[in-house]
Amino acid sequence: MLKATLGFRKIKEDVDNFSIKGMIEPTFYNFGDENVRVLHSVIKPGESFLAGVANMVMDNDVPVVFEGTNKQGRNLMCYFGSMVQNC
Repeated sequence: MLKATLGFRKIKEDVDNFSIKGMIEPTFYNFGDENVRVLHSVIKPGESFLAGVANMVMDNDVPVVFEGTNKQGRNLMCYFGSMVQNC
């Protein structure tokens, strides 16, 4: 059995290569006021995007690009699991 902890990262600006390395099932939630693109998929305010593969540890980076100019309204959260150990 695998053990994992839940973590998160807050993103408030464009990132060409946001690392999801070591993350299990990273899911991006847009709590902001404008659309944001993750891996070229549009996430509207109030929506989410699962960027991982079920039960797999990711090993790559993804682009994050906010649409619009309202920097105060940017609030993207990435929630993910991190493997602790094998049981």
